Amino acid sequence: MFNATQQLNHCQQMIQQLIQQTDQASANYQQLLQQEQQNAQQLQILSQREQHAAQVIQTALQGHHTAVQQMQQMAQICNQLEQTLVQLNQASFQSQQNQNFARGNYYQ
Repeated sequence: MFNATQQLNHCQQMIQQLIQQTDQASANYQQLLQQEQQNAQQLQILSQREQHAAQVIQTALQGHHTAVQQMQQMAQICNQLEQTLVQLNQASFQSQQNQNFARGNYYQ
C-alpha cells in the first residue's frame, strides 16, 4: 500500500510538472502569437506605404511622359516657325529682287 501511495504521489508530481511545462509553452506561444500579429500589422502598414510610393512614382512617370509629349509638340512648333520664317525671308528677298528689277527696267 505504501508503494502504491508513493507511485500515486510521483504520478501527481509528474502531472503537475507537465501542467507547468504546458502552461509555460502556452505562454511562449502566446508571446509568439502577439509578435506575429504585430509583425503582420507592421507588414500591412509597410505594404500600404510601398503601394503609396509606387503610386507616387507612377504619377511622376506619367507627368514625365506628358512633359516629353508637350516638349515634342513645342519642338514641332519651333520647326514650323523656323520654316515659316525661312519662307517669309525668301518671299521678302524675292519681292525685293522683283522691286529692284522693276525699278531697273523702269529707269532703262
